[in-house]
Amino acid sequence: MAWTGKVIGGVLGSLLGPLGTVVGVGIGHQFDKGADRVKTTAQTIQVAFFGCLAKMAQADGRITEPEIAAVEQIMARFGYTGPMLETAIGIFRNAKDDPHSAADYLNQLASVVQFNPQIAMTFVGALHAVASADGQIHPNEREILLQAERAFRLRPGTIDAMLGGVRGSTPGSLDNAYKVLGVSADASEAEIKRAYRQKCVDFHPDKLASKGLPDEFMTYAHDQLTQVNEAYDSIKKTRGL
Repeated sequence: MAWTGKVIGGVLGSLLGPLGTVVGVGIGHQFDKGADRVKTTAQTIQVAFFGCLAKMAQADGRITEPEIAAVEQIMARFGYTGPMLETAIGIFRNAKDDPHSAADYLNQLASVVQFNPQIAMTFVGALHAVASADGQIHPNEREILLQAERAFRLRPGTIDAMLGGVRGSTPGSLDNAYKVLGVSADASEAEIKRAYRQKCVDFHPDKLASKGLPDEFMTYAHDQLTQVNEAYDSIKKTRGL
């Protein structure tokens, strides 16, 4: 029997729950392109991740140019080109209009990564980047972030702390530094240090290396850690710490 990508996609779709259709399409495409081996867990993480991004971009009723640019930046940072880029774009396009909710995607993605908090924060950081791309967090976008907090079993208040940084009032790059750490501009020194240390734990690649995360996500986590360190240094210099 000839196992084509469509057949494989359909079989996986029946096994993987609400994400099955999108996951099946992604894996089937790779099979049809001649992939020698499909790493099911990593592939599921990839396609579920881009499904989540699609639901976030669609949350306020329309996908804006800044949101598209944010997703494209993530794909570019992952090093996606050729068939891999085509697959990621296809997953995103299919997921944005499918009947499943963001919660469906988040719950299954959380289960696949076994609720690992470091991996979870890598995903949440990307979701937040898309949500805030147009300069504001829509209530529906905030709800998806809160759904992620619950799905990944993160500490209650994780998202509120992250969004608190968006409401800071300091100008320019310093405003962004507070945003990266997820604290407000009037946070105490102790709060800033605590937020910095937690971010280092959340995004440290060494914590993710043995968790089965695809290599491109490791690169993304490293980028996030670099931003965290730069933000903390900027705030320390400004405050004379």
